[in-house]
This record gives sequence, C-alpha cells and structure tokens, in this order.
Amino acid sequence: MGSIYELDGRVPLIKAIPFGLQHVLAMFVANITPIMLLANVAGIEAGTSAALIQNCMIIAGIGTLVQLFPVWRVGSRLPIVMGISFTFLSLAMAIATTQGMGALMGAVIVGGLVEG
Repeated sequence: MGSIYELDGRVPLIKAIPFGLQHVLAMFVANITPIMLLANVAGIEAGTSAALIQNCMIIAGIGTLVQLFPVWRVGSRLPIVMGISFTFLSLAMAIATTQGMGALMGAVIVGGLVEG
C-alpha cells in the first residue's frame, strides 16, 4: 500500500467513504447553483429548468469520468470535478435575459470553438 499522497496512492475505506461523500456533495452544489441562477433570471419554467439541471449534471459526471479514466492523452487520473463554472455566469445571464436561451446556446458554442 503506497502513500495516499501519491498519484496511485490507496486511501483506506474508512477514509474513502466520507471523502467520496464530501466530493459528491461539493460537486453537486457547485454544478447546480449557476444553473438555478441562470434559469431564474431567464424566466425558464420549472420543468425546463429541471431538465437543464439534469443535463448539466450528466455532462459534469461524464467530464469527471474522463478525468478519472483518461482516453488517450485526455484526462489526469485524478478526481477533478468537471462541470459548470461561475466564470461566465454574469455574461450568460445578460445574454439569456436580453436575447433568449437560443442566443445563449449559440454564444456557448462559438465560445467553445474559439477557446477550445
């Protein structure tokens, strides 16, 4: 059993369970809050807002799995939370309020192409 501070270090089960629970709760809150704020500002109805939250959580889970289990050179083999960010939230809320959600989706796609 290696040190837990190494990349492939093993954490005892008695410590892994609370660490895992803390990680899931932190990921859930960090991913759901920006979407709830955006949906509230954009005036999205409850059913659509719930679907948006579900989709974002699924994509965040897939991104986290890609980090845990690398594909070719993509991924770090660490439990890095991949998901929604507060970085562009104010801009997203402004676009959604003035131009609508369709324009926001287009802006996200263009931004991803330019940044990626």
